[in-house]
Amino acid sequence: MDLFFDTFTNATSMLADPAVLLAIALGAILGSVAGAIPGMTTTLAVGIALPFTFGLRPITAVAFLIAITVGTNYGNSIPAILVGVPGTPSAVLTALDGYKLHQKGQSGVALGTQYIAALLGQLISAFFFVAMVVPLAQLLYVFLAPELWALQLLGIVAIISLTGKNVVKGLVAGALGLAVTMIGPDPVALTGRFTFGIVELRGGLEIVPVVIGALAISELIRSCRQVYDWRQSSGGFSAKFPSFGLARRILRPIGIGTVWGTIMGAIPGGGGVSSAFVAYQQAKLTSKKPEEYGEGSVEGLAANESAQNASQSGEMVPTFGFGIPGSGSMVLLLAALTVHGMVPGPLLVKETPEMLYASTAGLIGGTLVLALIGWPLAKAMLRLVQLDRSVVLVMALLLSMVGVYALRNAVFDVGVMIFFGLVGYFMLRYGYSVAAFALAVTLGHDFEGYLRHGILLTDNSFGTFMSRPVTAILVALSIGLLIFGIAGNIREARRAKAALAISGDALVLVGPQPGAQEPGERVARVEDLGGTALREHEPDQRRERGSDDKT
Repeated sequence: MDLFFDTFTNATSMLADPAVLLAIALGAILGSVAGAIPGMTTTLAVGIALPFTFGLRPITAVAFLIAITVGTNYGNSIPAILVGVPGTPSAVLTALDGYKLHQKGQSGVALGTQYIAALLGQLISAFFFVAMVVPLAQLLYVFLAPELWALQLLGIVAIISLTGKNVVKGLVAGALGLAVTMIGPDPVALTGRFTFGIVELRGGLEIVPVVIGALAISELIRSCRQVYDWRQSSGGFSAKFPSFGLARRILRPIGIGTVWGTIMGAIPGGGGVSSAFVAYQQAKLTSKKPEEYGEGSVEGLAANESAQNASQSGEMVPTFGFGIPGSGSMVLLLAALTVHGMVPGPLLVKETPEMLYASTAGLIGGTLVLALIGWPLAKAMLRLVQLDRSVVLVMALLLSMVGVYALRNAVFDVGVMIFFGLVGYFMLRYGYSVAAFALAVTLGHDFEGYLRHGILLTDNSFGTFMSRPVTAILVALSIGLLIFGIAGNIREARRAKAALAISGDALVLVGPQPGAQEPGERVARVEDLGGTALREHEPDQRRERGSDDKT
């Protein structure tokens, strides 16, 4: 309990530091601007900003990055409400109800509801974050190398099992990430490995260029290939607080959204999108007017906004408590902590509690900054939606290159970032988990070090290493998660096969009878759907893909 109150006391005192306060204000504003630009995801925004934080004190850097994530979660909803284009994927449901309210001439009510729900969800969940992470960290203080290795294994497996559609591809991505960290000096013998005679590889690959490339640049490349349905805002608007009666009505969905957002955010891979959908559905089930959901419901808007903003604090619970990031942006935060000399995981809160204070200051301070400037920024952010996206994306790439170059004044690092950006893009395109790859890269050095030091600690006996109770439990949980993920993949494959069979039956039922066939025409059979019948449609699919590529 003392640490709980100490956290808020120290976080408040940090807000009195001019440098920290300026960093938080700048982060919240930049995050809001980035969130309002479609294609600029939270991960991409943090990735661009990350290299510019290495000249700052660690507490200032962490507070700045956290404030950026707070800002993007707020800013992504402005274009969703006013032009129906969500700034980030988590604001999809905001566009569903918010834009319809705007079309009805109730843009002020929509913006006011979004403002209240976002700020309350963020502030309340900040208290949940501290309340959950403090006892977790105290519980894990006794962990030694074997337990820390098993905990990191659980984190990597959790990301693989809970975020990817294919566990096998996730394992390949994780293994590739661990292989990247083996380039350079051995953590125990300190001899060089896999350098291939390249001087720049003698010290290993820098974490930041690899992770920014895999997570941020890959998103940038994917954004270049996306097409958005731009809509013009229908007239002017002004944000205003909802009436007292309406404010009372949205308190219940805000509570539902905050609770579910925090819970779902704390599950690795849950994130803002899942949080928003779960909270939206739960609010609809308990609403007195469920028929309004999807047609311009302030309740649905409030539940979604509070959930996606609360998920930010939820994602930080496993990040700071276990060293297991809850999202791609949290992987980048772990990378920042690592580069600043911190050890991600349960030792972080024990050895450097100021990082917990800084993150709490970033959450609360960023929210308070947005409370002051959120409405004035709305019109400015609307104009950002109508900018030429090619200019925005090129500027984002240039900023990333400048930031990575500034780390060590090395062009080699820029090349590494671009290379792994291409690797990450193709991983995304073919269904491999980029998050698992990036997490393995971030934790890889410590992961191998904990394993080898743990075996030395147990007299070179892997059996003794695995027989430690906590280690055995964590490894068993990792195996269980893998089985759970594989079973889920099998179920999905069976459902897809069943759906394909049903669609095949429908083709047979509605298709022409054999006696009524035109010359050269052929009836599709169920067994043909996996072969010839599908191949007959491939030219059309190729043409569609080609047109997509041209756009």
